[in-house]
Amino acid sequence: MSFTGPRAARWAALCCLALALPTKAARDEAVLRACLAANASAASLAQDIAITQTDANGAIKRLSGRWYWRRGSPDQQAMLKLAAPADLAGASYLFLRKSGREAFYLYLPSVRKVRKVVGATVAQSLFGSGLSAFDLKFLFSGLSGGQFSYVGPDKVGARTGERWRYVPPTDPDILYDRADLVIDDLWCLPVKAELYGGVPWKTLIVDQATVTQVDGRWRAGRVLMQDLREGSRSEIRLGTEQTDKVLPDALFNPDKFYRQP
Repeated sequence: MSFTGPRAARWAALCCLALALPTKAARDEAVLRACLAANASAASLAQDIAITQTDANGAIKRLSGRWYWRRGSPDQQAMLKLAAPADLAGASYLFLRKSGREAFYLYLPSVRKVRKVVGATVAQSLFGSGLSAFDLKFLFSGLSGGQFSYVGPDKVGARTGERWRYVPPTDPDILYDRADLVIDDLWCLPVKAELYGGVPWKTLIVDQATVTQVDGRWRAGRVLMQDLREGSRSEIRLGTEQTDKVLPDALFNPDKFYRQP
C-alpha cells in the first residue's frame, strides 16, 4: 500500500509525531526511589576504600582507609579515616546531617586539630584524593530529597537502563545543580553519573565487571571518576562491606571521631 499527495503528507506527519512523543519510563519516580532504597544499607555500613588519583600532569597519589555510614531517617552520619599514605595516616573526615542542617569536619594529624569545613572548601580535593567533601557527601547521602525526571532509555556498555535527571533540593551548600544518571534495568544501580555545577563537572562510571549481589543488594567494587574541570582521574575501589551493624556513637562525634576506632 502506498500513499501520495496530501495523504502521504498526513501519514508522514503522524509518523514524525509518534517519534517525537516521549517514551514512558519502565517505572515511575516512586518505584525508582523504592528500588534505589532497596539497594542501600538500611541502617549502617562499614567498608574499606582505596583511591588512586592521577592529576592533569600524570602525577599519581594513592590513599586507603575505611569509611563508616549510619542513617536514622532523615538524619545521616558518615566518617572516613585514612590508613595510608604514612604522612596522612589518621586523617579523618566527618559529615553530619541532622534536622535539615549539615556540618563537615576535618582532622589532619600534622596539625592535630579538628576544623570545620565551610563554604567553597567543600569543593576542594580532600587529602589530595581528587574527591571533595561534597563528593563524599554525594556518595554517602545518595539521592535523598530533590526530584527525579525521566529522560529516556539509555545504555552503558552492554547494560541497558533508563536515563533520569536528578535535581537536588534547594540548598546554598549544594554545589551540584543536577545529576544525569543511567539506572541499570536489572540492578537498579546508577552505572553512570554526570554531575553538573553550572557546567559539566564530574563523571562517575561503574566498572560493570565488579558489580556483585550481596544479601540481595547490588554493589559496585570499582568506580572511575573524572574531573572535567581539573583534568584529573580517580579510581575508587570498595572492599568487603559490613552492613547494618551497630556502630559506636564516638565514630560520629566531632570531638572524638578522629580517635576511632
